[in-house]
This record gives sequence, C-alpha cells and structure tokens, in this order.
Amino acid sequence: MKSDSHHKPHSLRAPIIILGKFIRRSRMLKIFLLVLFLNFLLAGIYAYMEDIEFFLGLYWATDTLTNTGSGLVPPTSKSTWLLTTIFMWLGLGITLLFVEFVYVNMFQNIKKEGERTIKFENHIVLVGYCPKTRHFLHNLPGALGEDHNYVLVADIPDRPFDLPKVVEFIRGNPEEERILLRAGIEKAQQAIIVVEDDAEAVLITMTIQSINVKVRISVNVQSEENVKHVKRLGVEQIICDEQLTGNALIESFYKNQEDFFI
Repeated sequence: MKSDSHHKPHSLRAPIIILGKFIRRSRMLKIFLLVLFLNFLLAGIYAYMEDIEFFLGLYWATDTLTNTGSGLVPPTSKSTWLLTTIFMWLGLGITLLFVEFVYVNMFQNIKKEGERTIKFENHIVLVGYCPKTRHFLHNLPGALGEDHNYVLVADIPDRPFDLPKVVEFIRGNPEEERILLRAGIEKAQQAIIVVEDDAEAVLITMTIQSINVKVRISVNVQSEENVKHVKRLGVEQIICDEQLTGNALIESFYKNQEDFFI
C-alpha cells in the first residue's frame, strides 16, 4: 500500500513539470498566452468603461487586437475612442509577432528540429546517443530530473523516436565547436559524454573544456587503458566499461562461491 501512495503523486506531478518546461521553452505558446490574457483584460476594461456585458467587451477586444475593424461594438465616449485607437496600434504589433513566431516558424518551417541554437543556462548536455544514453534518460527520477533542462547532441540523421519529448535535440558532429555552441555548452552546468570511440571521447572533452572551463564533465570510455588519458584532462567522473564489467564478474564469481559452500 505504501508503494502505491508513493507513486501516485509522482505520476501526477511529472506531466505538470514537463508541461511547465514546454511553456518556458516555446515562444509561440508564450505569445499565445500573453495575447489571450491581454484579450480578457482589455475586454474587462472596455466592458466596465462602456457599461456593457463582458462578452461584448471580449468581442471588441478581439476585433481591435486582430485589426479586423468590423466596428460592431463601437465606442461611445472620447476616452474609449482613444483607447480603441491605442489598442489598434498595439494589435498591429501583436499581428507581426504572430507572423514571425507562428506563421514563419510553424507553417514555413524555416528552422528544422536539430538545426537551431539552444538558449538554456545551467543545463545538462548529453553527447552521443546509444543504449547507455537511452537507459540514462529513461531511468532518471522524476520528470527527467525536474530541476534541469537536457540537450542531446548526436551525429545521427534524425531525432531518436524514443527520445523523451522534453529533451532538446541538436544534430551534428559533437567534435565540432559550432555544434557544441548550438547546444549552449558555454552556459551548461554539466556534460555527459557517451560515444563508442575513446579517442573521440577525449577530443570532445578537450573541445568542451576549451569553450567552458567550469562545466562538470562525465566521460564514458571503453578501455581501461584510456582512463589515464581522460584523467590528464582533469576529468574526475570517468565510467570505464572494462572496469564495470570486470567488477561485476568478480562480484558474481564470489557470490557463486558463497552459494556453493552454504
């Protein structure tokens, strides 16, 4: 019973956290919410000043902010005529914002996913996508570690189908400085490097350090022989596959010995 009560709040909290991250990241959604709030605010002000019902004020606000200009709910005083004129000009600016962030970005798809620049700060940059990276992302507590934003950098054709939606994706060779800069590595808090080639891992580590000396780096290497090369770069968090496998085999061996003599 305890486990059920423990997991229910978490299951409800995670989608809310993910939704919050989407809202913070999406300029289009922010603009839409701002316009919606402004619409209701102006509707209330106009309905109060003109002494009309709220739904008529809402129609006036929408009519004015969208520059439709139907004039079905015209002002009746000098102050509301002036207010209408001001908000018609404001509506023109809002229309331009919609053209830029909604029409251009959504319908014309100028910036494709994986080809844009991330503007995060104090985020986590994951370099390389493989079963180990997938396991890491799908086993983080909470909503992908709710206190951080995540960016994946991988030299693969398309965004992985099983990559959590809340993780941003940058396509390109992580050995290149410009690709890491698009992932916001200069303002990142931590970088986790998981690639198949140890020499590539060392080169990526050096490139990251040349951009951001303060970032905390964790590196996965295959061979125990290459651990010393990564240590020379000042990296303390090194995960070696040979060492992990060897230690697991030793532990399994002694466990079987204990079971045999019991």
